[in-house]
Amino acid sequence: MARILIADDDQDYLIAFSQGMDAYGHVTVGVTQSDRLIPNIELGGMDIVFLDVVMPGGGAIVALHKIREIAPDLPIVVLSGMSEVVDSPIFRLGMREANMRVPKSTSLAELARLVDQLVVSTST
Repeated sequence: MARILIADDDQDYLIAFSQGMDAYGHVTVGVTQSDRLIPNIELGGMDIVFLDVVMPGGGAIVALHKIREIAPDLPIVVLSGMSEVVDSPIFRLGMREANMRVPKSTSLAELARLVDQLVVSTST
């Protein structure tokens, strides 16, 4: 079981993702505003963060480096609703602090495998 922080301003996606991870036996905390992201990380106890690229007040572009300062070893997966940009050089370079970059169209099963892979690999 992992404690997962999901930051996404798309309420429907956040609910579906949270419910899916809960069904896999994980515990999720969801935030729809970037100003709630850092306080949740500062509380500690999170095993992995899924972070939307674009959110009001700043998504991954603003938060990625702040998260690394607070929790340098915390796995971060950046999500993008624009699947065509996930593999672009600008996205790869700009989000290089993230452990993974995936499109929001990634299946729930694959996202669960990412959680297992990244949480297990950082805890061993």
